[in-house]
Amino acid sequence: MTRAAEAPETPWFEGPELEAYLARAGLDRQTEAFVRSLAEKGYALVDLGDEARVLCDRAVADTERYFGRRGSGNRIQDAWFVSKAVRRLAAWPEMGRLLKAAYGREPFAFQTLNFQRGSGQALHPDTIHFHSLPERFMCGVWIALEDVRPDAGPLVYHPGSHRLPVPSMRDAGVNAPAPGPEQYESVFVKWFGGKIAAAGFPTEHAIIPKGWAFVWAANLAHGGSPVADPASTRRSLVVHWYFRDCLYYTPMTSDLDSGRLKLRLPFDVASGGWVWPRREGRVAWPGAKQLLDAVRRRVLRRPFLN
Repeated sequence: MTRAAEAPETPWFEGPELEAYLARAGLDRQTEAFVRSLAEKGYALVDLGDEARVLCDRAVADTERYFGRRGSGNRIQDAWFVSKAVRRLAAWPEMGRLLKAAYGREPFAFQTLNFQRGSGQALHPDTIHFHSLPERFMCGVWIALEDVRPDAGPLVYHPGSHRLPVPSMRDAGVNAPAPGPEQYESVFVKWFGGKIAAAGFPTEHAIIPKGWAFVWAANLAHGGSPVADPASTRRSLVVHWYFRDCLYYTPMTSDLDSGRLKLRLPFDVASGGWVWPRREGRVAWPGAKQLLDAVRRRVLRRPFLN
């Protein structure tokens, strides 16, 4: 059998066979606790260790100059192209081992985002921005590059919300044949915020030390809390991970009901190449634009400033 055929169709921690899997997997105590935390809460905390803390300082030094550039904003996308420290943190081997145990497929980091200050981002699930077929084979890893202060706009999240059905633009009332960022901002954000508020999930904040990682399931509701101290920093690195032998697409600009998917050709941060999307074990053509964009970005090796 191929690896794709042997892999679960649902991440182990999100599926009905979790206990049976844990009984036969023989995981060490720390790894099992990680998997159970994802299952019960939709997130898990990981201390990456002293070596990672040294890399945190280097990642800050490598990226700090970008934030002072005109029009750069508060987010640097894919600084792993220019920073060895960001790249090493993004593809941290221990994180890959933990994610494989929880998901049952081979993980790969495909995108990084560096922040200098709190993002203030509206509440959302990553499943509206990055998703896969089979469902839910994506996750986020938020790494504190400095100790997080409560007044610096820490990450806010709602434990247990990952168990909700994966939302779509249609669920929010957007029935356009080609939805986009405008409908996301004007319709989806408000609809999703109301849905989470009505569900009554608890609210928590990721106030964690430098070198710790907050790992969340793709469908967990999360965002950036208000920044109480405008002079504060919240230097952090967000790493988005996919899993091999899946179809990768952007739900916000897709229509799953009609089968119209905006496919992605994601990078593999560790290797510097990309990973072809697959449907039922076969390579799926992502589109000429996606391929040309991936080639251009690989040649230029430049981060995006936004």
